[in-house]
Amino acid sequence: MFSARQRSILARVVFGWILVALLWRWANGAMLSQLEAPVLGNVYKDLTFWVFELLGVQQAITGSFTLALVFDVLLTSSAAIALFAPQKVWAARTYCALILIYFIVQTTYANHHYRPIIGLVVAGLPFTFLSLDRFNAMFQGLRYYLLFIYTSAGLYKVFRGSWLNMDQMTGIIQNTQLELFLASPDGWHAQLFTWLLQHQSVSWMLFLLATVLEVVFIIGYFTRRYDLWLFITAMSLHIGFYFTMRFFAFELIVLDLTLLPWERILSTARITKVIAGISTGGPNGLRGTAHP
Repeated sequence: MFSARQRSILARVVFGWILVALLWRWANGAMLSQLEAPVLGNVYKDLTFWVFELLGVQQAITGSFTLALVFDVLLTSSAAIALFAPQKVWAARTYCALILIYFIVQTTYANHHYRPIIGLVVAGLPFTFLSLDRFNAMFQGLRYYLLFIYTSAGLYKVFRGSWLNMDQMTGIIQNTQLELFLASPDGWHAQLFTWLLQHQSVSWMLFLLATVLEVVFIIGYFTRRYDLWLFITAMSLHIGFYFTMRFFAFELIVLDLTLLPWERILSTARITKVIAGISTGGPNGLRGTAHP
């Protein structure tokens, strides 16, 4: 069970990561005001997307630069407020509502379900509650959801039989890295992909290793004893995916943080006082600022 003070510290950690992720998306031109009023979108077979489409939400926001800019600023500001004032649950609630809208609208016009962003969508949910019982339940729920993400990804490869295909990894490289081969054929990443294409057995072994590492997360359903090792495994997967597929799920790492032994980390009085005192500037930290 986390205390009110520990809840505030976790809020700073989580929303700090979220704010960095949002600023990263600003820098990469991925905010709604930076889409330049797109007209071609894809709502897929998702009923939630269709509801937004029928209500005209996507077109209403992206059709007006001013409205889209206001939306982006509110989204970023709500995350910043939740970071510096974790006791204000309205900021976390506002963020959760806005990031869901952002996810639906941005995904519609990106014509691609960028799955790692789900980390930004659900990471703020526990902090919408001041009740410590509800907060603790939701925070643990995020851990189980993270385990589901990795385990289902691994089991999907197993039951689909893709782990048996020797050319599975090379096929992924051929289908996703054509742009890199054309734009920067002499770069180190293109050279690495070329080597992997030439050594199919090595590529297959890397794919098999990734499958095993994902399935291993099923252990977390039965015990927390190996959570730190699962966190290291998750980081290894992210690094491996970047090198072998030029894909880094930065937004998903915020959920990986639920695997860290926060009870032990936050039980250290000195660490608690230092982190809690960041926003107050005094030795008393957040005394009396967050109550269930």
